[in-house]
Formats: sequence, C-alpha cells, structure tokens
Amino acid sequence: MQQEQNQWDITSNQRIMNDEIIEGEDRLGVLLMGHQYKCWWTGSLLDIHSARKLIPGQSATTVQVGSAVYAAVAWAMHNPNRGYLVPDDLPWREILAYADKYWNFVSFQSDWDPISTRNDLFKGYNGRNYDLEDPWQFTNFLA
Repeated sequence: MQQEQNQWDITSNQRIMNDEIIEGEDRLGVLLMGHQYKCWWTGSLLDIHSARKLIPGQSATTVQVGSAVYAAVAWAMHNPNRGYLVPDDLPWREILAYADKYWNFVSFQSDWDPISTRNDLFKGYNGRNYDLEDPWQFTNFLA
C-alpha cells in the first residue's frame, strides 16, 4: 500500500537485512488439518545460528528458499534430457536430496482445532454461526 501512496516510486533507502538479524527462526512447512490426528505440521525449522553455520552472512529464510532453487537447478543440470517439467512432475525425493542438508526437518502432531481454543469476543456478530459438530468446516475459520 505504501508503494501505491507514493505513486509506485520505490523508497530510495531500502536495504536487505542480513547481519542485523541476531535471533529467530524461519518456519517453512505445511499444516494438515481435519484428520484423525486433528492437525499435523511438517516442515523445516531453521534458526539464524544454524543458517549462518551453513552459509555465513545469510538469514534462515535465504538459506531455505535459496537451497530449494539450488536443488531444482542441480537436479536439472544432472538431468538435461528430461525437458520441461512442472513441479508436480518432478522427482521430489531426488531434488530433496540436494536441499535437505540446508533444512531442519520436523514433523509433529498438534491438538489444535479452530473451535476448541477460540475466544470469540464478538460471537454472533454479523450473523456468523459456527459448526460445533464438525470443527473443520470453513465456517469455523476466520478469513
């Protein structure tokens, strides 16, 4: 929105933060909901210190995103005759083998659902109704 207010002129004093980041982690993954385990999260949790051991001067986000690009390019270079492939057609296990040393994979169950922990200060506002019988219905998610 700020760019639009400035008539699409980019701010002249932009900078990329790298060494200024001293704490934190990047969480890159997927939350699967609505099955017998309630929720399951799987993905990579990479903190800034581990990221800098792998690639000095970079952030955890840069390492995770950059390693995915590196993995796809490395696989393509080793398979030049495979032609054009969309992501769903790629052999993910082969590609993951290039990138997994840059990621810290975790996978765990969670007991969260969109109803049980809701503290709705405006319950019933705007005619909103929840499906208390099935917490995974779209009506139970605030969007």
